[in-house]
Amino acid sequence: MPPGMGADLVVQLVARQKAVAVASTLPEGTFVLAADTMVVGPQGPLGKPHTAERARAMLCDLRGQRHTVLTGICALRSPGDREALGVSRSAVKMHAFSDDELATYVASGEPLDRSGGYAIQGGGGDLVEAVAGRVDTVIGLDVPLAMRLLTEVGYPDPLPRPSDVSLTPPRVRRPLTPLRAPTRV
Repeated sequence: MPPGMGADLVVQLVARQKAVAVASTLPEGTFVLAADTMVVGPQGPLGKPHTAERARAMLCDLRGQRHTVLTGICALRSPGDREALGVSRSAVKMHAFSDDELATYVASGEPLDRSGGYAIQGGGGDLVEAVAGRVDTVIGLDVPLAMRLLTEVGYPDPLPRPSDVSLTPPRVRRPLTPLRAPTRV
């Protein structure tokens, strides 16, 4: 992070850089949505670990602790004539997981390319005790905020309302079995 710049602003500006880079390759009038997620631990901002040793160190710092996850979002209409930025924040409390659980998770390879060294939507979810705020922020895209920002840059209706987008998987229903007539003796 640049000196003196807050994490909230950094994630929005990185999301904007991503959106601008993509928009420059697309036809005029195309809508672009980009996001960036940052974990801010007890010792400060954490990036992606890239190595097993760094992932282990990051997760040890987060073990049993509360930390903040920020997701910055940029919506724009190419060639950049309209843009909107926003940030979403959630607090995450990690379990006091064992060294064996940590070793197993790091050996999976999943944490190497994840901000803060874990993916809540994957095996890293087993390390999380609680989330205060939106889980989709921790995953990397606050859907209602993204839809609001798209609306601000002129995305045409009908844009679904946040309540129209379910964040829970659909319930699997078992097939009905035919009723049996009671047998009389």
